[in-house]
Amino acid sequence: MVAAAILFGIYGPRMQQRGIPLDGTPLADLLQAISRSATTSPPIRLDESFDPLEQTREATRDLTEVLGPGIEPPVLEEVGLTLVGSAIERNLAGTSGVQLIYESRKSGERVFIFEVADAARFTHFDPLGRHLPLLPGARVVEEIEQGTERLGLAILGIDGHATVIIAINLEKAVLIADVVRPVLAPADSDSESSAGGLS
Repeated sequence: MVAAAILFGIYGPRMQQRGIPLDGTPLADLLQAISRSATTSPPIRLDESFDPLEQTREATRDLTEVLGPGIEPPVLEEVGLTLVGSAIERNLAGTSGVQLIYESRKSGERVFIFEVADAARFTHFDPLGRHLPLLPGARVVEEIEQGTERLGLAILGIDGHATVIIAINLEKAVLIADVVRPVLAPADSDSESSAGGLS
């Protein structure tokens, strides 16, 4: 009986939030908008005139226009990815964002990162089934189907905006998410969610 009381004391407050719908846009809607944007991205041709520094400056200007000053594109050289393109997206499930395209010089593999404004408007389910807004510190990791492929997805809540990573597989998405925002120890963050649902 003591053990049951302890468990109820710990999990009771969390359980009471189950099934309570929140106002907001499901993360699944954001994912659909991002998928459409990523699949219609124009091809990028890298030649001898490509200047990585100029591309970084252009992406920083795009991020400043949409999200305000102080946000720069992630540097992913340590995982073998170079920033090769950026574009402002005006309609991502009711908000704006910036699409950043990274490419591996060795394999030609592409990774898409979307920096999306107004993260708290999006809702998701955490591992306990609570319906939550996407707050700073939240981390949702899932595998998604895109046609015949299974892609890796990582969504990070970061100080008022969301970072959405779409990679060739789940392992790569998690690796990039760890570079963008290192994983916090469980005691450091209650929002960390690796198994939450998108809606």
